[in-house]
Amino acid sequence: MTNMSDAAYSDPKFAEVETSIPHRRLEAWKWTDVRQALSAKPDGLSAALTPEFRDTSDTPTDVEIREADIHDAHPLGLLLERFGQDAYTVTIPDGVNAGTLTVTSLERGNGAIRITLGQGAKLHLVEHHDGEPDTFINADFDIEIGADAQLTRTVLQKDHDTTVRIATARIHMAGRSKLTQHIFATGAALTRFETIILGEGQGVEVLANGGYLLSGKRHADFTTLVELQATDAVIRQSVKGIATDNARGVFQGKFHVHRAAQHTDAEMRHDALMLSDRAKIRSKPELEIYADDVECAHGNTIGQLDESALFYMRQRGIPEAQARALLIDAFLAEVFEDCDMQEQISERISAWLETAL
Repeated sequence: MTNMSDAAYSDPKFAEVETSIPHRRLEAWKWTDVRQALSAKPDGLSAALTPEFRDTSDTPTDVEIREADIHDAHPLGLLLERFGQDAYTVTIPDGVNAGTLTVTSLERGNGAIRITLGQGAKLHLVEHHDGEPDTFINADFDIEIGADAQLTRTVLQKDHDTTVRIATARIHMAGRSKLTQHIFATGAALTRFETIILGEGQGVEVLANGGYLLSGKRHADFTTLVELQATDAVIRQSVKGIATDNARGVFQGKFHVHRAAQHTDAEMRHDALMLSDRAKIRSKPELEIYADDVECAHGNTIGQLDESALFYMRQRGIPEAQARALLIDAFLAEVFEDCDMQEQISERISAWLETAL
C-alpha cells in the first residue's frame, strides 16, 4: 500500500493505522486480503460513516449519537477510532416490542452502531448494505440482547463490484435470549460479514443462516464465531452459496464450547455450488469443545449442479437456463425459509439469476 498517494491516503492519521489493516498473512484473513483490496484506492477510508435509521413501529425508537468505546473492536478498530465519529446508539427498554428498525446509507466510511435490548424486549433489525462505486465501508455493530429478549437481524447486501466492505457484528446474549439472523450477499470487490456471537447466559437460542450469490470477480466472506459459556444453548447455522465466473466465496465458522456450556445442542453446515471451473470457494468449519455432555456437529459440501436433475428437467421441455435457475433457487431457498423478508430475498435471487446465467 505504499503506492497510495491521493489525498485520502496522505492523511497522517492513516499512516498510524496502515499496518493494522488485515492481510493474507493473518490466519483469520488469509482468504480475504483487505490490504490488497485497498490498493485500488477506494474512497472513504478516512471518512466517517453516516447511517440513516427508519423506524416503522407505533412507538418510535430513539437513535442517539453518544461517545462509545470502539478502540480495538476488531482488526479495523483503529480505523474506527481515528476516522469514525461517536457511535450511534439505540436502546430498547425492558419489555418493549420495538417493531422494525431499518438501517440504510451504509455507503461510505467508518462507523459504529451500538444497540441494546432490555429484558424481554423485541426488535427486528434490517440492514441495507448498498455501497457506492469505488468506496470503502467499515461498519461495526455491537449488540446487547438482554435476558428473555429477542432479536431478528436481516442483512441485505447489494454493492457495486468495485466496493470494499467490512461489516462486523458482536452480539452478546444473556439468559434465554434468542437471535434469528439471515444474511444475503452478492459480494463486491471484497466483502466480509463477520458475526461474533457471545452466548453468555443459560439457554440461548441462535439461528444464523446466510446465502451468497457471486458472479464476475466478486468476493464474499461469511465468517462466524460462536462462543458458548453457559448451559443449554441451541445453535443452528446453515450457509449456502453459489459462485460462477471468477468469483470467490469464503466460509469460516467456529463453535467454541467452553467447559461450562454443558447440554449444548449445535449444528453447523456450509453447502456451495461452483458453476465455473474458474470460481473458488474456501471453507473452514470448526468445532472446539471442552464440555463433555453436548451434541455438536458440522458439515461441508462443495460441488456442482446435479446434472441428472438438469437433464430430467430439459427432457420435459424446460430450457437449460430456466432449469439451472430453478435448481439454484431451490438450493438457496431452504436457508431463508424462516426469514421475515423471504419475499424480498426471493426477488433479489431472481434478479441475480436473470443477469448471471
